[in-house]
Amino acid sequence: MMKNCNHDLIQQLSECMDSLWRYDEYIKNAQESGCGKCVELWQKMKELTKEQIKLLKQYLEECIKEGKFEFLE
Repeated sequence: MMKNCNHDLIQQLSECMDSLWRYDEYIKNAQESGCGKCVELWQKMKELTKEQIKLLKQYLEECIKEGKFEFLE
């Protein structure tokens, strides 16, 4: 079992990764529909999500290196 705060970090990283995977499909759908503004929106959302993933990964790496990422017994 893991501490709630650690679980939250992993859960959010997972949700961001899922979203990142889906954005390509959303972009494709918007392109097929001819909605240029939708394409721009999904591309922006994809870039923002990449930044969130980067931030989460950096923070998790710090926690692990500092020994703060702990599991409960």
